[in-house]
Amino acid sequence: MDRRSFMGVAGLYPLIALLPRSCQAQGGQTPKDNEFVLAGEYGFEQQSIRNLQPGATIDARNASFTVANSRNSNPSATMGCDEGPLPINRYSLVIRNCPGVRFIGGRFDGQVPLTSDWRDTYCNSAALLVRDGTTDATIEGVRGRRCWDGVRFAEHADGFRLKGCWLSEIRDDAVENDYLLSGVIEDCLFDGCFSGISLDPASNDRDGTRETVRIDGSFIRMHAFLSKGEITHQAPIKAVDRSPRLRITRSVFALAAANMRGFHRLERTWRLTVESRDNVLLWLPDEPIPAALPLPPSGFRLLMGANARAYWNKAHSQWTAAHQDVVRFSDEVL
Repeated sequence: MDRRSFMGVAGLYPLIALLPRSCQAQGGQTPKDNEFVLAGEYGFEQQSIRNLQPGATIDARNASFTVANSRNSNPSATMGCDEGPLPINRYSLVIRNCPGVRFIGGRFDGQVPLTSDWRDTYCNSAALLVRDGTTDATIEGVRGRRCWDGVRFAEHADGFRLKGCWLSEIRDDAVENDYLLSGVIEDCLFDGCFSGISLDPASNDRDGTRETVRIDGSFIRMHAFLSKGEITHQAPIKAVDRSPRLRITRSVFALAAANMRGFHRLERTWRLTVESRDNVLLWLPDEPIPAALPLPPSGFRLLMGANARAYWNKAHSQWTAAHQDVVRFSDEVL
């Protein structure tokens, strides 16, 4: 075992040793009455649940997980996120081959660096990873913060439904759907993310033009982080021409940085939108909207500056008050 591996194991040992017995169970065991319960502090120990019977429930309302993607607290060009003595847990919970599963709750506390450059901090990670035959999954009531990606849907996880989830201080994508799957994102609060919903397969040869993603009753506020030497953020939806069609209803997109990137992605978002009604686009800065910013289609109302910030603050307060069942962190007021 080399020094780096030894330090990683040594850093994990005290946390694993203190886990209660009920937390030692790994995924794949047969749940009682088709219900699998996760409870307690899992820390840096990845949980992998697989091969549950169709329609099973995973109750994680009393479970907490730690997400960490960097081996040091301030990755840089000279010491990247793969170097250092800190423990990592890049995928704290993975669900595989659980068709029709309903996952409820879960508190994911991230230790992803928030001030280092995005490029140096890019060690891929997600709080919750759904993949490998987990079709028609419902992910409900998740609370996550300071993660790289919040929830990621990967291969063979089509037909997903993300409902009533609260994600904040997300360093990359609140939701990554780079496999271009059909799904629904409803009644969610993404309160501060570099990118809201990713529908970008990058160089992979995927085609989502026959798929549809519906965004309903959801609130997405962008947050500017250091990226390639600039404090900025991406578009609420990272879209390419091959992305799924979009149905956006009763939702709010809030743009936070006057120098935001992704104007071309924003233009594609509007072009891919086949349904738009009762939405609001908020321009939060006091600076005027850039002339090059692509404006949304009909079905969006535009608010700017102080009016936009007041609208967001009210919407945020109303959402959190209406979702008392979503678990809070100890430093958050109920």
